[in-house]
Amino acid sequence: MHLLIRGLVGATAVLTLGAAAAAASHRASDAAHTPADSLRVPILVYHSVMPHHPGQTSEQRVLDVSDSAFTAQMHYLVDNGYHVVSFAALVDALEGRDTLPKHAVVLTFDDGWVNQYHHAFPILRRFGMTATFFVFTTPIGKDGKLMTWDQLRELQAAGMTIGSHTRTHPVLPDYHAALHNEIVMSRADIAHHLGRAPDFFAYPFGAWDSASAAWARTAGYRAARAYRGGAWNSASDLYHLRAIPVTDNMEKFERAVSGERTRVMAHQTSTRR
Repeated sequence: MHLLIRGLVGATAVLTLGAAAAAASHRASDAAHTPADSLRVPILVYHSVMPHHPGQTSEQRVLDVSDSAFTAQMHYLVDNGYHVVSFAALVDALEGRDTLPKHAVVLTFDDGWVNQYHHAFPILRRFGMTATFFVFTTPIGKDGKLMTWDQLRELQAAGMTIGSHTRTHPVLPDYHAALHNEIVMSRADIAHHLGRAPDFFAYPFGAWDSASAAWARTAGYRAARAYRGGAWNSASDLYHLRAIPVTDNMEKFERAVSGERTRVMAHQTSTRR
């Protein structure tokens, strides 16, 4: 079985579930071991947001959230008293610099697909919500499936946050020799094109280890996000923040944001030590 991640220039990258498991060891531990300073703030992760279409594989169907489902999910947040806060606001709270409203949620998008600009961005503006878009920089301006720098500038001007997702979307623990290029130089690319160095980083495939986390810290990022693990994070997790992948499934979405049956998964991490 394969997990399809469309994160390389002009091609579909295939990561086997075995490799994903190797890149994301650290399985669940009980929430009773959650540090006292932990906060429960779901960091939701989206990839493509677009109408479903013929030819989608079952794996793509999992990663792709339809625009109608995305609208329903944003409606749910508004109707049920959730507060969408920025990635920076969450990091400030974890560092003890500020507090968050009850029922806070963070929205993030990976890779920089152009469908995020065409479908998710208008819906976010309609609901007055902010989100962080993690982009990998090498194919920007070369691959029409990804947003352009002009589109990213428009997102930034509208109050969205642009973060780094490396230059070429590799499994970082397998490419230690490339960590400077992928983590440091992707930050420089974004600073050059958008006039502002990003504060936040997301590991491709959620795969990280101590070396990649150290590079994220020394590169100047304030925090780095993994891919799975649940909704609980503390200050000690700033360079491997746990998150929740989102699908079309509304029941799972509601459980993810509400916390029902999630505490037993509180310390899943997407890390490789």
